[in-house]
Amino acid sequence: MTARALGGRYRLEQKIGEGGMAEVYRAMDTLLDRTVAVKMLRNQYAEDEEFVRRFRQEAQAAARLSHPNIVNVYDVGVEDGQQYIVMEYVDGPTLKDVIVERAPLPVEEVIRISRQICSALQHAHELHVVHRDIKPHNILMTKSGQVKVADFGIARAATGQTIAHRQATTVLGSVHYFSPEQARGGPTDAKSDIYSLGVVMYEMLTGKLPFEGDSPVSVALKHLREPFVEPRQLNRDIPQSVENIVLRCLVKEPEGRYPDMAAVMADLDAALQRPNEPKFVPSSGLDGKTIVVPAMGERLSEALKSAEVTGEEGASDAPASAKRPMARWKRASLITGIVVLSLAAIGLGGYAAIVLVTRLLTVPNVELPSVVGKPAAAAVATLEAAGFSRQQIQEKFEPNVKAASGIVYQQSPAGNTQVKKTRDITLYVSQGAPKVAVPDVTNEPLDQAKQALTSAGFSANNIAVQTETSTSVPSGDVISSDPAPGTQVPITSKITLTVSQQQYVTVPKLVGLTLQQAEAAIQAAGLTLGTVTPSDLADQNPLVSYAYPYIQGDRVPAGSTINLYVVPNPASLPPSNGTGNDTGNGTSGGTQNGSGNAAGADNGGANSAAGGNSVGPAGNATQPTAQPAPAPQPPGKSAPGQLKHKGH
Repeated sequence: MTARALGGRYRLEQKIGEGGMAEVYRAMDTLLDRTVAVKMLRNQYAEDEEFVRRFRQEAQAAARLSHPNIVNVYDVGVEDGQQYIVMEYVDGPTLKDVIVERAPLPVEEVIRISRQICSALQHAHELHVVHRDIKPHNILMTKSGQVKVADFGIARAATGQTIAHRQATTVLGSVHYFSPEQARGGPTDAKSDIYSLGVVMYEMLTGKLPFEGDSPVSVALKHLREPFVEPRQLNRDIPQSVENIVLRCLVKEPEGRYPDMAAVMADLDAALQRPNEPKFVPSSGLDGKTIVVPAMGERLSEALKSAEVTGEEGASDAPASAKRPMARWKRASLITGIVVLSLAAIGLGGYAAIVLVTRLLTVPNVELPSVVGKPAAAAVATLEAAGFSRQQIQEKFEPNVKAASGIVYQQSPAGNTQVKKTRDITLYVSQGAPKVAVPDVTNEPLDQAKQALTSAGFSANNIAVQTETSTSVPSGDVISSDPAPGTQVPITSKITLTVSQQQYVTVPKLVGLTLQQAEAAIQAAGLTLGTVTPSDLADQNPLVSYAYPYIQGDRVPAGSTINLYVVPNPASLPPSNGTGNDTGNGTSGGTQNGSGNAAGADNGGANSAAGGNSVGPAGNATQPTAQPAPAPQPPGKSAPGQLKHKGH
């Protein structure tokens, strides 16, 4: 709906309910940054003084109350002639929704809910406010299970006296829940709320109402004079002590009920401690099983006395013998006339009352079409075409997995049934699938990632998997998800997981290559050069003599590290100039130590860095034996001066 701010402060967001005289919206209090409920009097009643008076009466009655089990009133106002009340927003179902969904409720839950209702009404009664319309529809339940009593639209301040509507012919309250005194248009007080509480408890315990009928009139008459099926006959799990509370609340005469809500709470607190107490029986004359017609004895007695006086005064002009017959005749005629007139008055009065109540309460049945599966606008149009007014149709927008957004997925009452023409109809309109945040499953094994997604509410059938080569994420772990972690998406969304799949490569030939050649081969194969030992030869382009932990031909994950052992490269060594002292006779072929340029022969086909055995020009001069190159160290042991070589 179009954003609208009442009083420059309350921005209307969505209609969440409506009744006969008002509509309720969820709104945002932009000043205090909190969600509130705004109840607005319908436009067609804005000029009706009676409705405006009742609407203001609700605000005044509720504003006087401050209790954790009563919906708080924050503000009232008028804008463009439209009355509104700002109230506490309760994000939860009505008690009627709970009853429809899972009644009969457990006894412990019934006691807990009933006690909170009692506490709220006790507070109201102490301030001389009587609710007069207690029913499950006006009792809200928070998500934590706390009860909130709402809708004081027909409440009235008692101010020490019982209350009755100024128009005796107007019946206020809901016919299935109101008290006998409300049914007959009599005065009501706190005990009327006690009776209504008994009906609510009855429905919670049994899932049924104590009185049903084809019309509101028949239901009202049953409240007045008929007994109901006792709760334990419908549900044997109800303790006798709990049934006794219901029976005492539902006594037809107010004098037979509990004196106040505090007494009801006391019995609720003790009910489970003494479940097998004797059954409650109302006192004689207070069970209301018969309708008592007021006796006319006193009026008849007065009439007789009047007739006798009249006869005596008129006797002065008549003979004595005529006085007695005349008096007797007049007396009999007078009595007969009074009786006939009285019976006629009673009959006419009763008939007029029945006609009046019937006109007020009797409503014809009509066919309610099914609109499930239709868009909300089309559903409303269908119901209006069937004869229901827009004010009777309430739309509740809720997430739904199976229905697309904007489609009616349920209606109450059910379609294709006969209902009263004035019956309120609730359409449950889908807001689409509920949204949840995508959990973060990166770097988790695929099986654990799938379990986390299904635990969040996503269907396993909507989880897709694709692979991607990665050198940083272990094979089989999740690299990323689409949508990204933390994104709010419908619960029916498809989630794509990208999973690491490492590439395998073959270790190339490395032994016998120079260090530069080996490093190039390692990089070309998709591997990583690790440690070069000994490190002091790394800048002399030595030859590779050993590679580990993998050897030529091994299949290893791409990016694996290869360590090398190297030896000096003969091609990179300069020739040696040896200069020694002559210790013998050069002419006699004595032994010389390195005299002249000695070019020794490398044993094993390699040039000796220290010189070989050579014959000098002045005789057989023997050179010292060359020192061998350091032997490669086995894997895991380091040669002196070993450093990690990261390549050239």
